[in-house]
Amino acid sequence: MKPKRSWVVAWLMLSAAVGRAEVVNRIVASVDGEPITLYELRQYEAKQRAVMPNAPEASQNDMLQALITEKLLAREIAARGIQVRDQDVDRYIDHIKETNRVDEEQLKAALQQQGMDYEKYRAQVRGEIEKVQLLNREIRGKVTVSPQDVDRYYQAHKKDYEVPGKVHVRQITLRLEADAPGEVVQAVVERARAVKARLAEGEDFAKVAQQVSEDPVAADGGDLGEVEPAKLLPEFESAVGRMKDGEVSEPIRTKMGVHLLKLEQRIDVAHRPQEEVAAEIKEKLYNDALDERYKRWLLEDIQKRHFVEIKL
Repeated sequence: MKPKRSWVVAWLMLSAAVGRAEVVNRIVASVDGEPITLYELRQYEAKQRAVMPNAPEASQNDMLQALITEKLLAREIAARGIQVRDQDVDRYIDHIKETNRVDEEQLKAALQQQGMDYEKYRAQVRGEIEKVQLLNREIRGKVTVSPQDVDRYYQAHKKDYEVPGKVHVRQITLRLEADAPGEVVQAVVERARAVKARLAEGEDFAKVAQQVSEDPVAADGGDLGEVEPAKLLPEFESAVGRMKDGEVSEPIRTKMGVHLLKLEQRIDVAHRPQEEVAAEIKEKLYNDALDERYKRWLLEDIQKRHFVEIKL
């Protein structure tokens, strides 16, 4: 009985192994008649996870589409006779080392930690440069952005180029401790009112600030410059919001002291000039058009020249 049982076990193990092989070698797609097996797809998935360990997990369908794209690009590169010189690979890798501030030994050590040897890395770099050269030939030369395109985008998205409204403010500060007793607070407020009376009689705010203000901008006539109201102290923002150009506020209490503000000028919301943002818009439109042209080229133009069959 034992030999019979051993033979049955062996037969079952062999059957299971054959079954696994059939699953792994199952054809999931083909490109111009060249089959893509499930085994190859899994190898590709593992390679992508190793290269981008923190990337969101992609579905098997997405991975298959990416692998098919790789094969289509390889065929297009071969058909156009694109070849990358060793010097181009060296130059690219030198740029990577310079950007990351590593020498060759450090780069090799980092690659080893990711399970990739240096020669495989060079081959990967060569492949990426080949793709860039292919895209330059097939797409970049066909994408243009005219001045009219820039103007239309600017007019349609003018709100994106708004410059927030600002206020030009001066201040006079009379220092006062945050926890000062009531009678001291009242005395300082009375001093502030006396200063405001001088201003009401026509004295120049900047000169008075230089004489009596007790803060770092006193020497500049209390000038706070042109600022967005929201960047002022909340107490200042509230007061300035109710003031007119040239008006001086009532005394304002903060934890730093008692203040008088003068609103020199309210500057309305404006827009960055078109000539200032034209290069930025052109680059955006170019990149958007390039991306759209690439997708169309990949999903339509190439597909017409190749036969792709998906069996997954």
